[in-house]
Amino acid sequence: MEVQIWQMVLVILYGFFINYEKNSTMFSTYQPVTAGLVVGLIMGDMTTGLFIGGTLQLMSLGISNFGGASIPDYQTASIVATFITITTGQAASLGITIGIPVALLMVQFDVLRQAAGIYLVHRAEKSAENGDYKKISSMQMIGVVLTVATTGIPVLLAVVFGPKLVNAILAYTPEWLTGGLTVAGGLLPAVGIGLLLRYLPAKEYISYLIVGFVLVSYLKIPLLGVALLGAAVALINFKNGSKTVSNQVEGGMDEDE
Repeated sequence: MEVQIWQMVLVILYGFFINYEKNSTMFSTYQPVTAGLVVGLIMGDMTTGLFIGGTLQLMSLGISNFGGASIPDYQTASIVATFITITTGQAASLGITIGIPVALLMVQFDVLRQAAGIYLVHRAEKSAENGDYKKISSMQMIGVVLTVATTGIPVLLAVVFGPKLVNAILAYTPEWLTGGLTVAGGLLPAVGIGLLLRYLPAKEYISYLIVGFVLVSYLKIPLLGVALLGAAVALINFKNGSKTVSNQVEGGMDEDE
């Protein structure tokens, strides 16, 4: 695919924005599935973007940076994987295998950013003690620059050099290796769902899981239809639960309750 300059510029700008949005504005455009959708729209292949972003979203569910811990950056990985996959014309499953090492590599950049942030905080505290409030503002602005550069620079490098580098590597890569990577990429969605089920109360709601499996595997209902049915069941259960609570409040509770 021949990439236009405006497409490269938009992807790079989004790469600089996504980490700031994740840590500041939080409009939820930093989610992996949204990142894949945005890059897919820019590159003209929304299907590939949603497939890669949705798969990486599964990998990220149940993972959070509590206490400032650094975690795999599946958002940036979604941007890089979607862009490279579309521009090189590879299968989406192969693109996912590109995204996972990117997500793990971004952990190191996040550690460096947080280490630099600690230094800036100490400098700002000393400036506050000396009454130098301009330096405090400077430290804050430097922190913002570090935040956007943490994801922006890797995305910039991936956009400028990534497709050419990947194409050069693929040209000398044997078919058995690319085939293996494609198979591995196809298995990753199942791995992501398995990881998600470990965090969810699957044993308590195993009946719903079985119903969803039957609807998809045997009745061939699309995932959107199953999702809508699931939303309807959840809404019914919520309303029934609300009525039960309301009746208990109106009828009063005994001493044991």
